[in-house]
Amino acid sequence: MLSFLLGVTSALLLGLQQTLGSAENAVKRSMAVAVLLSGSVNDAQATALLNSLKARDPEIESAVYMSKADALQEASKDPALAKSLMLLKENPLPASFVLRYSDRAWMERSEPAEPLKSLPEIQEIRWDAQARTVFRSLVQWRAWVLRLAAFAVMMLVVWSFFGVYRFLVLRAPVQPLMIQLGVGVVGGGIAVLLWEYALRCIGTDASVFRPDGFSFLPLVTGAAVAIACFGWGVCEEN
Repeated sequence: MLSFLLGVTSALLLGLQQTLGSAENAVKRSMAVAVLLSGSVNDAQATALLNSLKARDPEIESAVYMSKADALQEASKDPALAKSLMLLKENPLPASFVLRYSDRAWMERSEPAEPLKSLPEIQEIRWDAQARTVFRSLVQWRAWVLRLAAFAVMMLVVWSFFGVYRFLVLRAPVQPLMIQLGVGVVGGGIAVLLWEYALRCIGTDASVFRPDGFSFLPLVTGAAVAIACFGWGVCEEN
């Protein structure tokens, strides 16, 4: 029973960890900072400014420069917007940078592009505050799941160590241990089968809780629990 319950728990923690990681990566792909430059900045000045920003701020992971001509070409792909732009004599769209920052910048800074706010060449800085909030929440939840999993693993390792130690000291027979070990692995296997069946019953939305190789950890958990229980049982008998 213990190997079965802990097997289900380990599968749940693995699935939850992978789901949070996938959601975190999806949100992170949409997190970018758009820096709009003033109209007086030409292409050469913008390139020099971009190189200076990357050198001064190590939290910038990637940077892409979009000139006024590139911005006009991109905006012209929208039929409704293209008609309005054709009526204008000059290109009204500003040049811009698209910056991607490290996780540390998103987590620790009040604004990811905070060092850029005082630069006179920059007209406006745009970024999605709601996406940053979701990203922070996912990172914190993932950290708590990791702490919980680490605590469970630590308790299981200590419990198994004392069980194996008492088994070796008291020199218990090997055959009962192998039987108990088989029972533990079977319990972990039943936990895997039940987990798969439950996910299939829930439907496709639950497929994100099916992590790669999650059948391995429940079986190991069941075996460790079996060894620990057997060692403690030998101690009580003697």
